[in-house]
Amino acid sequence: MISKEFHASRRELYKNLLEDNSIGFVFSGEEKEDRGDQMFCFTPYANFYYLTGFDQPKAVFVAVKLNGVYKETLFVDHPDAMKARWQGVSYDKDTVKAETGMENVEYLERFEEKLPLFNRRTSLQHLYVDIANWEDGFRQNAAQKFAQKVLSCYPFLQVHNTFGDMALIRQVKTKEEIALHRKACEITTKGVENILSHLEPGMHEYEIEAYFDFTLRSNHARTAFDTIAASGKNACIMHYAANDRKMEDGDMILFDLGAEWGLYASDVSRTYPVNGKFTEQQKALYNVVLKGLEAAIARTRPGQPKDELQEISKAVMAEELIKLGMIEKPEEIMKYYFHSSGHYIGLYTHDVGNDEAVLEPDMMFTLEPGLYFEELGIGIRIEDTILITEDGCEVLSGNIPKTVEDIERFMQERRK
Repeated sequence: MISKEFHASRRELYKNLLEDNSIGFVFSGEEKEDRGDQMFCFTPYANFYYLTGFDQPKAVFVAVKLNGVYKETLFVDHPDAMKARWQGVSYDKDTVKAETGMENVEYLERFEEKLPLFNRRTSLQHLYVDIANWEDGFRQNAAQKFAQKVLSCYPFLQVHNTFGDMALIRQVKTKEEIALHRKACEITTKGVENILSHLEPGMHEYEIEAYFDFTLRSNHARTAFDTIAASGKNACIMHYAANDRKMEDGDMILFDLGAEWGLYASDVSRTYPVNGKFTEQQKALYNVVLKGLEAAIARTRPGQPKDELQEISKAVMAEELIKLGMIEKPEEIMKYYFHSSGHYIGLYTHDVGNDEAVLEPDMMFTLEPGLYFEELGIGIRIEDTILITEDGCEVLSGNIPKTVEDIERFMQERRK
């Protein structure tokens, strides 16, 4: 999906984070059990994959910068015959070298033996680990456990966490990454078109969700996150998950969905009338949110502080709600506005990065204003995946029907 040269260039940036006389570790993560002999689908820790391109569990990337000499090694689990038989997992050092382009690949059984730690002559002064800021310290992952073990033996080492620096690196995308995001958005567009071609009253939310899933599977993609298909009052639940309500004539349904391609995500929200036609009230409220999104997109360009875009959307929506008589003062919008209106996107749907950053070309994020009127049984969120260009932005999900006119026309034409 993405070249060995890409990962090598990322490792070069990681190398520059390390001071001399340092050792750095990034762990791929471990599989988690679902039920009985079933495991959850494994996704490697994003920073590990970003550096190596290897997507299997229990692997460790190790970088050593010692007396001006730099060496990097990938340690991998040693699949046995049983795992190959039951799970089809079969690789060795040579195939991993060919896959990743890394010269030094070792099996985990030689991990401690190969480290310049456990000897009397080490001149190491710094220990670098990569621990995400959402990790719970009372339930330690492999990286935390290993750092604790090393410090128990070498308490003089200065410990550094590369997570924050890696986040800043990842918030600007390369051309290869952008191509993967673009493909994910193209598949998402097909999936939403399939939804609109079949959406009608009397269906359950999970039934219409299945049309999206079918499109993704048919295009060799998977969902970037669990799809939200929330009709009626369910749309006022921010992370609604059941997707089991039977939709009625006159309902609206909020979709929050996205395809993943090559581990890179798309993220789109749309809100549609189940019967293909907005009521006057639905249309008025929908256009409030749409104007908020359009105002933010119009200001999205290099040099714009990212966190201001949310305030732009909010101010426009507040003004429109005042016109409708829904509120009297701008601050009253908080009765209907419950979340921020955008996030970085990348290897994670909600990707890492500095929300206070000034936008620059090749950054990618979403804008997703939303308003929720529980007393009316209406929740509206409209979200696009956006790429910053040299002089503005490109809406990668822009071909998905979004205006009232386009939505009604598409649903009417596809049902003929």
